Amino acid sequence: METLYLAADPIEAEILREYLAAHGIGCSVLGAGLWSARGDLAVDAYPRLCLQDDRDRPRAEDLLRQYERRRHSHAEWHCGCGEDSPVSFETCWSCGEPQPS
Repeated sequence: METLYLAADPIEAEILREYLAAHGIGCSVLGAGLWSARGDLAVDAYPRLCLQDDRDRPRAEDLLRQYERRRHSHAEWHCGCGEDSPVSFETCWSCGEPQPS
């Protein structure tokens, strides 16, 4: 299996696995068990996401680019209810309305 994404830690790997699954893309997390041995092993011990069907790669890469943009952005979006939410929130923290496209 080819690596789709190298996660920062097992938690991020599981979050992204669920994120992709919510969009109909199946993937596996490999190497999460090595996380606790990082520094002691002479191997790359970061968890990685691998696709179950490589035909999903273009869509998965697009979703991961969106994730990265949101992760590294400190911007906020303004909801119709008058509250500001971090761009990483898909719904308003106050009223629950979805973030406008």
